[in-house]
Amino acid sequence: LLLLKLIDALTTGMEGKLADLRKGRTQVIETNHTIILGWSSKIFDIINELIIANENQHNPSIVILASKDRIEMQEIISQKIDENKNTKIICRNGDPMSIHDLNILSPNNARSIIILAPFNDNPDVSVIKTILAITNNPQRTKQKFHIVAEIKERNNIEVARIAGTDEVIFVHADEIIARIIAQSGRQSGLSIILSMIFVALSMLLSFKYDEIYFKYEPLLIGKTFHDA
Repeated sequence: LLLLKLIDALTTGMEGKLADLRKGRTQVIETNHTIILGWSSKIFDIINELIIANENQHNPSIVILASKDRIEMQEIISQKIDENKNTKIICRNGDPMSIHDLNILSPNNARSIIILAPFNDNPDVSVIKTILAITNNPQRTKQKFHIVAEIKERNNIEVARIAGTDEVIFVHADEIIARIIAQSGRQSGLSIILSMIFVALSMLLSFKYDEIYFKYEPLLIGKTFHDA
């Protein structure tokens, strides 16, 4: 009888673990990884660029947390992303605003965190709540996080900066795109010039081409470019 109870307990425990694995609720054991919180159409371009950037890294990984089924996320990514190369992509189901769900991703060991604005009535509120969940986590590291967050409304940037302090860089792309479209419609020929600029910028910013690396060099402080 005791043996049967032991077997039953082990079976129940294994079934629970397997269910968590299928749902994408198991702990992520990664270091120096990139975390993406949320899901939008932008995620595929971000993943592609990270894959290229990671080619010279050892065992790089991207960890995604979104309120979507884990298997569904993996299938969509496999359809949209041609080749992972040496980058491992891990998907987890959860709420980016939940401290408990964020802890599954091992954020203290992450290289960087990217927050995508969700498709809801108040996307910026969700982004700010996610930032607060990361930065106010009682189990957080003492080291500063490197967070990049998407903001939809310019009016919310100041509040978002208060929440993120100096740990977050905010990207407000929608307004810039809207202004460019409006100006292109008003000025004949401007769209041609802007398209040429965008091609040059895309080559500069993309990891597909020559890359720019930044290095802190104290010996150059106070010197001119000519002296350097």
